[in-house]
Amino acid sequence: MLSSAANTLRTLEYLAENGEVGVSEVGRYLGVTAGTAHRLISTLVETGFAEQNPSNRRYRPSTRLIIVAEQVRRRLSVREIVHRELTELARTVRETVNLAVLDDNKVLYIDKVLSDRPFGVDARIGSRLPVSRTALGKVLAAALSPSQQEDVLRAIRHETSDPDAPPPPSVSEFRKRLDLAQSLGYAEDLGEYLPDICCIATAIRGRDDRVVAAISITVPRSRFSRIESSLLEQIQLSAKAISHSLRGLGVDELRSTYGAFLHDPA
Repeated sequence: MLSSAANTLRTLEYLAENGEVGVSEVGRYLGVTAGTAHRLISTLVETGFAEQNPSNRRYRPSTRLIIVAEQVRRRLSVREIVHRELTELARTVRETVNLAVLDDNKVLYIDKVLSDRPFGVDARIGSRLPVSRTALGKVLAAALSPSQQEDVLRAIRHETSDPDAPPPPSVSEFRKRLDLAQSLGYAEDLGEYLPDICCIATAIRGRDDRVVAAISITVPRSRFSRIESSLLEQIQLSAKAISHSLRGLGVDELRSTYGAFLHDPA
């Protein structure tokens, strides 16, 4: 059973999420009696984190809670929060981890953490790669509106290919890849941009569940197949953690947040 302190914090969270609530609603949410719910709310009122609306006798967050939340928000760096998760993911899988956004119908790399293994893969921060041949690009494009996807597809028609690289997919083939990414919730690049490199990517979501970026793990082909399922599990866990933080902070885009850092620190 949760402690009284834990239930008090859950009550505070419930108030913050719902605005105004009654005692019985809190009781149902926590699975406690009305008397217990009233004591929990009273604790919040006494400590200044909640107040009662005199017109309907329902409870709501106080101004003090709003002030504290804003103080916390100002001290949190979105970039630090995200980079910490990228670092933890790279430590867990021991492969290179990248963060990217769409920029002018290209995949713009905005953060990375390198593998500590020999033969790791390095994607330079600030570099732009084709949407059509990267796992990151598929995930990001799959989240676009139909009209925005058409802009990406038009750009694909004008892509040029390095003579040593695989050719870009046809528009019809890329549509199939977007559909697959939407269905699976992740995408892979099995040597589509660089023949010896494989990637797996999934979306990062912010406020209103909007896709604001994508995260990928980049692996030499020689290591990919035997660790693919583990990579998928770990990248989904990291994406979930980052998305939870960004939603809590109300982040609805990341491009401007990283504007001053779009260069390779090395």
